[in-house]
Amino acid sequence: MRTWRLTILTLLLAATAACDGQKKDRKAEAPPAPASQTAPATPSPPTTQPTELVSLAWRPSNSNQNLQAFDLEVSGLDVLAVCHVPPGWTINATGAGEGVTALKGQATVGAAFVSLDDMEDIAGLFLVRARPSETFAVKGDITTGTYGGDQTEIQATTALLRREAADRCPPPKG
Repeated sequence: MRTWRLTILTLLLAATAACDGQKKDRKAEAPPAPASQTAPATPSPPTTQPTELVSLAWRPSNSNQNLQAFDLEVSGLDVLAVCHVPPGWTINATGAGEGVTALKGQATVGAAFVSLDDMEDIAGLFLVRARPSETFAVKGDITTGTYGGDQTEIQATTALLRREAADRCPPPKG
């Protein structure tokens, strides 16, 4: 226990003894030893890295452009949870805890592509924890397109993923 807890515990025990209704000679009792002398201080538990929410930071350049898929390899962090899946999408996170995590997502039908009006669908996708001894890195690509049928693959960088402090996944959108 921490030393301040021992001090509080000692005070509570002394107060309980004073109120227990027994008539004892209080002068004969030795005062309680200070908490720092009763038990050695225990080391504090190791600190863990804080958790974060990860969002895709991609934005369409115009109202005709959309996000269709992503295929990423992320290192330097562990994916703790997939917080939500955009409507009409599938998302898989594999290899978490092994140093490199594969994050794959795709729209199952064209109507589910993420457009300018649907940017909240790619916010807060993953709950992660940074690996303290590793550098954050991203490899892979995202597939964008237009509603006319053109597709483009964009090389992924760390700037593609926006990270923000959070202790849990956000509540479901409703």
